[in-house]
Amino acid sequence: MKKLFKAAALVATFTAGSANAQVSTFDFSYIFNSTDAIGEVVTGSLVGELNGLYITNISDVQVFLNGAQFLGPLTVAGWDPAALAWDNTPVLSTDKSLNNFIFADSNVPTDFSPSNYFWFTNDATNGQDVLAVNTNVNLNNTAEDSQVVGGTWTIAAVPLPTSLPLMISGLGLLAAAGRRRLQG
Repeated sequence: MKKLFKAAALVATFTAGSANAQVSTFDFSYIFNSTDAIGEVVTGSLVGELNGLYITNISDVQVFLNGAQFLGPLTVAGWDPAALAWDNTPVLSTDKSLNNFIFADSNVPTDFSPSNYFWFTNDATNGQDVLAVNTNVNLNNTAEDSQVVGGTWTIAAVPLPTSLPLMISGLGLLAAAGRRRLQG
């Protein structure tokens, strides 16, 4: 019986640890508000780690403009508001006033010739600028909010099914009980 409780404690510890893991899939969207792009929307997903207001270690980015997917793979770069230049330090945040990133089909810091990109920048010189271009559909498939703070930005972690930790715990207990039967 003592071994069964130890096994249950081990499984509970494993389950709690996996439920608290910070690497997550995030869904994001931006609804444009400028007069020439009202109702245009960028949606997508990515894998990253939530650290306070910021999402770091970004990978597996998928982006759609009005439902049309950007061809990839997409790279991630950052806007340096002090240097007014692209670099390799993207800033992606749950607070839209902190965002300084680009998702593009080229390596932007070294090759600024993307065909498909979504950028979201904030700096004192240019204000907030959000631009999406997806030439997979046609050359005019663009949307922009330049120096407009009215667009709506959302990003949220995709929740794990609540039954997953419970299922793992149950399987652990079944394995422990089966092992006990074989020994006894």
